[in-house]
Amino acid sequence: MKILVGNIMRKIILNYKIFYFLQSLLKYIPFRIFCKIRTILYRPFFNKIGKGVLIWDNVIFKFPGDISLGDNVQIAQQCLFVGKSGLEIGNDVMIGMGTKIITSTHNHDSLEIPMYKQGLSFSPIIIENDVWFGFNCVVLGGTKIGKGSIIAANAVVIPNEYESFSIIAGVPGKVVKKRI
Repeated sequence: MKILVGNIMRKIILNYKIFYFLQSLLKYIPFRIFCKIRTILYRPFFNKIGKGVLIWDNVIFKFPGDISLGDNVQIAQQCLFVGKSGLEIGNDVMIGMGTKIITSTHNHDSLEIPMYKQGLSFSPIIIENDVWFGFNCVVLGGTKIGKGSIIAANAVVIPNEYESFSIIAGVPGKVVKKRI
């Protein structure tokens, strides 16, 4: 059993190394044709990439094996995604330039141990269908964003469950309006 677990871990680490090398070669190339090429070449490393996904240039993914992208997801330039423990993005989602969706946070429980020595915690993120992220949004682990929601530019979405058709704005992000 211990040997089997060790072999599986080595395979996962090798897959991530191959992905990070591939990503470093492809991520800075602009033009729409490379959006499609990135999608095709990244597909084997992700949990799921749906049809019609566009990944623009300078987008960084960490732990892609834990990331699921639905159909028709559009990811603009300079976005960052950390998927460890689960990042699920539904269909027809538009993600604006500079958005960061991060499942990790630094532990900070002990006052006696420096925070950088306390490690990281990971919480899943779920983004339902037809969500629009404006420029430079941040979404933190433990968040669920309901269908048809809009995240305003520069919003910081803190861990919470947001109802469908919410408009979330501010720091920290709060529901400022409903679309219905």
